[in-house]
Amino acid sequence: MQNLISSILIKMAKVDAQSKDLAAQVDAQSLLMAAMCLTLQKGEHDSLSTNILKAITAATLASKEILRSDADLLLMHIKRLVSITHFVEVHAEPLAETTPTLE
Repeated sequence: MQNLISSILIKMAKVDAQSKDLAAQVDAQSLLMAAMCLTLQKGEHDSLSTNILKAITAATLASKEILRSDADLLLMHIKRLVSITHFVEVHAEPLAETTPTLE
């Protein structure tokens, strides 16, 4: 019985480590996308969102393997990232004036 419990605990630890790794990858990709969006000129955020929406919609219509709910969830997160980046862009100048430098 102890072997069964320890085996289950080991498997749970491996799954936990894998989920932490996946979460770190998602966070890194989110930060990368945010940084890329910050390099866009004003007004290009809408164009980016539109192009992403078109690509996901086309992929959803072209493949029966992609669920509409998955595509909607993906779009929701992408729109959130773009809106956060837009918020940072709008409020970055006032923050830059009050934020101390690391030098």
